[in-house]
Amino acid sequence: MYLALAKVDITDAISVWSRNMRVYLRLWKTELIAPIIEPIFTFFAFGFGVGALISSRVEGLSYLSFIGAGILAFTVLMRTVFELTYGAYFRMVYQSTYNAILSTPVNAESLAFGEILYAATKGLIDALFVIPLVIIFGSSTSYLAPLSIFPLLLGCLFLGSLSLAITAHIREIDHFNLYFALYWSTIFLCGAWFPVNKLFDWLQVIAYILPTTSAIDLTRAFLNGGFEQRHIFEAIYLIIISILLTEWALRSIRKRMVV
Repeated sequence: MYLALAKVDITDAISVWSRNMRVYLRLWKTELIAPIIEPIFTFFAFGFGVGALISSRVEGLSYLSFIGAGILAFTVLMRTVFELTYGAYFRMVYQSTYNAILSTPVNAESLAFGEILYAATKGLIDALFVIPLVIIFGSSTSYLAPLSIFPLLLGCLFLGSLSLAITAHIREIDHFNLYFALYWSTIFLCGAWFPVNKLFDWLQVIAYILPTTSAIDLTRAFLNGGFEQRHIFEAIYLIIISILLTEWALRSIRKRMVV
């Protein structure tokens, strides 16, 4: 057994990241349309639409404040997922970008790690535009709101790694339908739109196992304050799951592209 993370050459990984960023900077105007427009409409639909029907407070917050973390995390994490599913698949299969990179001294592990870093960076860029919207719409009540970028980074890392590993095992692009069906089914359990403690007990167990729940809960803590002891364990859980999934993603790309 070998440790895939130990085979990553940081310089090569950064080169892959830099290549992708150069492409992104050429297309940044169209890339930023979705992460800016979608949250605005979501705030109007949920924050002011559904929120107008909810008179009671949710976990001590107004419903508008409660869903701010859900809208922010949902926007950022979904962008990362799309980048390392369809985006990665196109680079791997249709554009043969992976083959071109692997024909250089860059190894498969460094390629995969660079892809994960790029997807996380892209998610954080989106976060820089969405966080001000959260503040403008009144969904943040804490001066620590800018620091919500840290749990979002962990969320991008674990979901990006998971998505890249899944992509490495996909043989037909239509097979992504199953992955997204599962992802969309679970995202509603993660406390984005309503508290997890309102679910059935057995569903709460599933929800707390899903790392996305921890990412959203930590994001909400930074946006609105109210840190509790569980947030320490959530952060540790996200770090551990991110490392494990990154290892899986690196191994999966090597198996797909080299072995």
